[in-house]
Amino acid sequence: MTEWITTREAAQRLGVKRTTLYTYVSRRLLTRRRAGGESLFDRAEIDALASTRHHPGSPLGVLPMRSVRSNVSEVREGELFLRGVPLADLADEPWDEVVDLVLGPTPEITVDVPEHLTVLPLNRRLPALAQWAGSHGDRVEPAAAAGVAKGLLGAVPVALGGRAEPGRPVPEAVFAAVAGRPGSPREVATLNTTLIALLDHGLAASVVAARVAASARASAYDCLVAGYAALSGQLHGGIGPSALTVLRDGPPADPRRPVTGFGHWRHPDGDPRADAVLARLALVDGSAPSLAHLDEIASRTGRLPSIDGALAAFVVTCELPDTAAEVFFQVGRTVGLAAHVVEESEEDPLRWRATDPAG
Repeated sequence: MTEWITTREAAQRLGVKRTTLYTYVSRRLLTRRRAGGESLFDRAEIDALASTRHHPGSPLGVLPMRSVRSNVSEVREGELFLRGVPLADLADEPWDEVVDLVLGPTPEITVDVPEHLTVLPLNRRLPALAQWAGSHGDRVEPAAAAGVAKGLLGAVPVALGGRAEPGRPVPEAVFAAVAGRPGSPREVATLNTTLIALLDHGLAASVVAARVAASARASAYDCLVAGYAALSGQLHGGIGPSALTVLRDGPPADPRRPVTGFGHWRHPDGDPRADAVLARLALVDGSAPSLAHLDEIASRTGRLPSIDGALAAFVVTCELPDTAAEVFFQVGRTVGLAAHVVEESEEDPLRWRATDPAG
């Protein structure tokens, strides 16, 4: 049975503008139907076109990859779904229950934290912990990445300088470790929502890196390290300092320049992750100035806050270290990375090889 997708999703899958889709229709490369006043496209045709050696309109020199589908998360009509459940329905659920939803009830693989991690910057400790754990003991297959992720999450508060307290919720323990003080119930609730919002967002760069490593059948730890490496990029999880600069100093004077922390190409009507985090942050004492500044910048630029802008407001409100946003990104995305690694381990190996258009 034909599966029909929206114009927005079809354009995103091909990496082209909407008008280009209609060009493909006129050239009989794609089939279009109308329903409820909206154009719909055959998903199989879109995926087939995406996997061709050089589909019309694609940039020259790009090596197209095979289309990859995932059941971990999906962005549909601007909304984020985790395992088919809307983020809005999960944002206030306990972190560990959402982790089990995404990874399943897999038991954790215990990870010990070496003392030398304490000399590293906060945003380098979780990747270093994963690398260290993967260098000790037996090799862990990528199919077991869920247990590895749960073990890392259990150990990360200690790696961040906190205390080992079995049974303490991860958001509470992580907040105390990063902030150097216990969080108020509302601060901890905000972090709980933040970690859930950061859990996965489709085939982002970090996910692709982790899945490529899994396709090559690297160990589960090394797959996560590959994901963390991509996540550290200044255009990905490491974008926090730039978003903080915008929040503290205002947007660039040139209105044509991108405004870090505002606007997201996949969410032109507003980032649902930011909405979830900011709704919780609004309940935290002292959040009003940061939220007002977000609103001011959004009004001046015509761009709504993205998850990066929401993280910046969280950091400023709670007086957290500037690297806290990246740490939270790492903790939340550990779950998504692991889920993708497990999923990729069930696919044919090395399927990420590109096809050279030159033959």
